[in-house]
Amino acid sequence: MKPSEKNHDLETRIEEAQAKLKDLKAVARKQARRDETRRKILYGAAVLDIIAKWRDETGKTEGRQIEDASRADRMMLALHDRVSRKSDRIFLGLEERTETL
Repeated sequence: MKPSEKNHDLETRIEEAQAKLKDLKAVARKQARRDETRRKILYGAAVLDIIAKWRDETGKTEGRQIEDASRADRMMLALHDRVSRKSDRIFLGLEERTETL
């Protein structure tokens, strides 16, 4: 094999390795987005479950019912405050924001 052919072969292998690396990085980014979405879903479900438990009056004293309902209301207000995209606010039945934070 001539030196120029070796060079060409090495350059081709380098290009192939770089293309493979690019593809692997894309796969890693895609997996990271999936993982982030899954985390959001899991934590969101957990928060909604906590709020549902606070709203459940079964077996609670009147004072505890009031305290937990207030806690649930504050949490929902905090969550609603974090939703900024207009289409998301419409989907959740929230009022349109008049100011941005």
